[in-house]
Amino acid sequence: MQRLLAKLDSCDFSLKMDITSANGAPVVHTFGSLPTAMLQLLNGPAPDPGDPIQQHLTRSRLPLNWQAEQVCKLCDAALYPLLKSMGITQGMSVAIHSKNAVSRLDFYGKSVIPSVLSTNAQADALLLGVHLQETAELLWRKVSQSQEPLLSTRELECLRWSADGKTSNEIGLILGISQRTVYFHLKNVATKLGVLTTRHAISRAVMIGIIKPDN
Repeated sequence: MQRLLAKLDSCDFSLKMDITSANGAPVVHTFGSLPTAMLQLLNGPAPDPGDPIQQHLTRSRLPLNWQAEQVCKLCDAALYPLLKSMGITQGMSVAIHSKNAVSRLDFYGKSVIPSVLSTNAQADALLLGVHLQETAELLWRKVSQSQEPLLSTRELECLRWSADGKTSNEIGLILGISQRTVYFHLKNVATKLGVLTTRHAISRAVMIGIIKPDN
């Protein structure tokens, strides 16, 4: 991993993986090369709403290059001053999505002169991030085999809005996604819950506690 980081002009990384379990409870797993105490700062289920990096990752899947000094001036999150104290001056962050999880991947660098990763380096970082997330999910499934089938955050959102009586078109407008994508998510929900239709998926979800009857 250290050899790969060196090729990306980085010295450390962290990956925060947010998984929504079948009962709707958020599960957070964080790992990386940062000290344990710093990784724990990323481990909260609710990120700092004033964090400009997190705001970008919520809206976009494009990588974001940032400078630690500037981020410290823009928000009060405790992580970035600690990164500065380690000599970290800059980073690149990206959101990685899978069926079951949404992850925040950060690469950290100590370059004295501010720099931006090249397009090729960013592509390599994304591939590495996908591999890291897939590995983390595999390990999580091995230790969580007794749990109900997993629903991603987006699948859970689509299911809850559907249970609330919204059509696929209305759900798409609410979530900012296409109607076809809504169909895709609801189909995945039905498959994971072992039923054939969205209506049956809603009934199953209520039975096992994923959503409440009044949602």
